[in-house]
Amino acid sequence: MRGLRLAALCLGLLAAAGCGRTTNPIDDRALVLGVAADAAGKDKIKYTLEIPSPQSLSGSSGGGNPFYLATASARSFDGAISLMEDRTSRDIYLGQMHVLMLALDLPPLLRDRLLAEEQRIGETDHTEWLMLADGKAAKVLQPPPLQERLPAFFYSTHFNCRGCQSADFGVPAWRADADLSSAGGVAVVPVAKAEDGNIAIDRVAALRRGRPPFLFTPDETIAVMALRGKLVKGSFDFPTSLGEATVRSMTANVARTAAVGPDRRLHVSVRVRYQGLVAQRPGRVMHMTPVAIDAMRQGCAEYLKRHMLAVIGRAQRAGVDAFYFGQALYLADPEAYRSLGDFSRALKKAVVEVKVQVALPQQGITV
Repeated sequence: MRGLRLAALCLGLLAAAGCGRTTNPIDDRALVLGVAADAAGKDKIKYTLEIPSPQSLSGSSGGGNPFYLATASARSFDGAISLMEDRTSRDIYLGQMHVLMLALDLPPLLRDRLLAEEQRIGETDHTEWLMLADGKAAKVLQPPPLQERLPAFFYSTHFNCRGCQSADFGVPAWRADADLSSAGGVAVVPVAKAEDGNIAIDRVAALRRGRPPFLFTPDETIAVMALRGKLVKGSFDFPTSLGEATVRSMTANVARTAAVGPDRRLHVSVRVRYQGLVAQRPGRVMHMTPVAIDAMRQGCAEYLKRHMLAVIGRAQRAGVDAFYFGQALYLADPEAYRSLGDFSRALKKAVVEVKVQVALPQQGITV
């Protein structure tokens, strides 16, 4: 008897939690691959969902669109889904979502509310990629004619192919949420745009709660990704004492420290070790002798250091910790981190040191 009562109690708890309800078969659901969010007037977001058509899911080649877009404007993501389900015969299912794309001009309050709500959705595992869109997010979500038919798969495969791009741009939603909640309070995410029939990703933006995105230029982006330890295949042209030169296949290993000095100011230090290959020797060099290699190492290190100091300086003036300085200080000395109060304000007055080392083996390039 006791066992029967326990079983009945468990069934009751499952039903109360929603686990015991009847669910539709997977082929009767609308499987969402991508979600775009654009501003839609006061206090509302226009949501666009990319959903494969039943024909494409079944493998049919009888023509027709491989996917369709469902749209609705609402104050919440859940409200938009309810509106969409009222207009279709299928339940909206988010468990297969690959990308969440937010328009750059989405108001910060709406953006923050959406990200918080998205992290509470039980259907997803929050490994979907988070991106910003230059222009209308819904337009970037739609497939350009020369690109993948389903753009969500493009982002998924693009970000998983770390050796196929200059930097590892992929940021899953859970990582962005963790960065926004950690010391420093900044998440760096890629910005996508539709360009010449393709999808272009060549810059990043720093997100802070309650603030508009802080945009980096394409040139600055390479330095940002190197400082974050996410440069995987960089290429640089730079001057040396023997003429212009080029290196490629550059990776960056980063070590950073942060402390509050006796002057009560924040002091941060970054040490970056680059390793890559010579692509083009300096103009006045016939053979890559040790002297020529040393000249290239020195010229490359000076060039990269200047760029890093410039991008840190611009972010520092805006109080944007895009380089994990806050996390470095918090891990080393939590009390010192808390003593600064507003870390963004402390960063603006911080003393910054950057050291760069470049290793270039004498063998030729690899592709």
